[in-house]
Amino acid sequence: MKKGKEKIKGHISENIKLMNTPLMSILPGQISFFVILSIIPLASILAMLISKLSFNFDKVTNFVSHYLPSGVTNIILSIFDQQKVTSFDIFFIAMALYLAAKATHSIIIASTRIYNGEQKDFLRTRIKAIIMLIILIFLVIVLLGVLTIGGRIVNYLSEVNGSIHPVASMVYTILKWPFMFFMVFFTIKVIYTIAPNVTIPSKSVNKGALLTTLIWVLSTYGFSFYVTNIANYTKFYGNLSNLIILMIWIYWLSYVFVFGMTINEYKFSNSEESKKI
Repeated sequence: MKKGKEKIKGHISENIKLMNTPLMSILPGQISFFVILSIIPLASILAMLISKLSFNFDKVTNFVSHYLPSGVTNIILSIFDQQKVTSFDIFFIAMALYLAAKATHSIIIASTRIYNGEQKDFLRTRIKAIIMLIILIFLVIVLLGVLTIGGRIVNYLSEVNGSIHPVASMVYTILKWPFMFFMVFFTIKVIYTIAPNVTIPSKSVNKGALLTTLIWVLSTYGFSFYVTNIANYTKFYGNLSNLIILMIWIYWLSYVFVFGMTINEYKFSNSEESKKI
């Protein structure tokens, strides 16, 4: 029992030390700044892909409205409404990818600093940033696909065989959220692995990726409830309240993301694998 308590205390003090490192006070702000700059071009890309893939935009809107903080929802939906297009513009897509990749580029810079690696040349870093952005876009498309296409499949089964529908609907409801959780975890794990300009084993980022995924999901629900039912940002910020909510939410997600990387680096630097590299 004593050993268990000491172990828990050791983990808590270890995490507090990691949270007080200079990098934790700098890198989350850097990442969140570029994420905010990337929202409009990224929303433009997603709006075009959603329209081309014939996803149910109402379900996308409902998902955003139900599971994100109210101020964030208002801004994102307004961007989607303004960015709906009917055809692809190759030059626009290229520029949007370049601008949106600033967020993933900042993740590469931040993770390389955390792992004490060397920054690569501009072109290689930008290519990696675009690859990471495509991974994130793919994640969003898969999640939206599960929400929209999954429902269509259940409805189709009900038309073909009404007796199958209750079972299919129950299976879909049960498996939908675990699958989405796994996809978020897997994507964060991939980004944690490939982002730093240092060769690290994929298994060394499992703890940070799982912690980041859990805190992202739980804190987003908690922050959404707090903003909707308790906080009143309009008293202080007026018309800017939605923007402030968006900035706080993204900064918190960025902070947790960097903290997950810091945990991974700490565990990796004290592991046997790091001594072999």
